[in-house]
Amino acid sequence: MTDKPRSVYLRGAEDGLVLGPLMSLAVVLVGVTTYVPWVFFPACAALVAVPVAVYVMLRRSYAEDYGTSTISALWLHGICAFFFGGLIMAVVAYVCMRWLRPSFVADQFRAVIEIYSAAPQTEAREMAEALQKAVSARALPTPIEIALELLYAAVFTGSLLSVVMAMVVRHRGGKTPPPISNNM
Repeated sequence: MTDKPRSVYLRGAEDGLVLGPLMSLAVVLVGVTTYVPWVFFPACAALVAVPVAVYVMLRRSYAEDYGTSTISALWLHGICAFFFGGLIMAVVAYVCMRWLRPSFVADQFRAVIEIYSAAPQTEAREMAEALQKAVSARALPTPIEIALELLYAAVFTGSLLSVVMAMVVRHRGGKTPPPISNNM
């Protein structure tokens, strides 16, 4: 009796439960670097850990299928993992921007305005003026808009990363199928 293989969607959802907290950690650490610069190095480590985790997940899935997974199946697995993980990341980002640090978006705009205002180029100063008008008019993006954009970006870039990792996993090979029994 053979075990029924798990669905690619189920694998992606389960791996999203692992990828989501990792991506959440990366997003939070990148946001914290604005206020605490030394957090940049742990943020970089978290960002590098994402493709490593995706490779491990896809490699494990490939091995569970005894090396018979197609690139498209592995790619879909990665897309699902990024979608479900991205949902977790978006919720964490929203909570952080909405309740833990409500001034985060305005702080980012102020920092960019300050940098552009100090630049010698006319275009940069014009951009600073336009951004200042947006701040004055309270026309800044809301935390939910930013969280949704993070989700879209995670799925899009995750799709690109997943296709590359799927090709790497398939190229490197893995477990061979179990031997076929001739006992009939």
